[in-house]
Amino acid sequence: MEEREQAPKLTGAHRALIGVVVAGAVVIAAIGFAGSYTAVRELALQKEFGTFSYFFPIGIDAGICVLLALDLLLTWMRIPFPMLRQTAWLLTAATIA
Repeated sequence: MEEREQAPKLTGAHRALIGVVVAGAVVIAAIGFAGSYTAVRELALQKEFGTFSYFFPIGIDAGICVLLALDLLLTWMRIPFPMLRQTAWLLTAATIA
């Protein structure tokens, strides 16, 4: 049988650093979501999406998150499907544009 390497033990400093990174990522994600939501909602209002214009940006951002999470899961399972990542990038580019 193969012997697996054990993961290094996390110290208190490591855990604190992970907490700082996670908190920073949440702040950056919140800023990005707020800007993305506002921009896409304004565009949807201009294109006369009506009430749906308030939900459309959430669908776009949720689609990006779900596609990237599914891509990570399938890659971890060694079933790569690059189209998922490319579609998420396309949605991201559309949000930026």
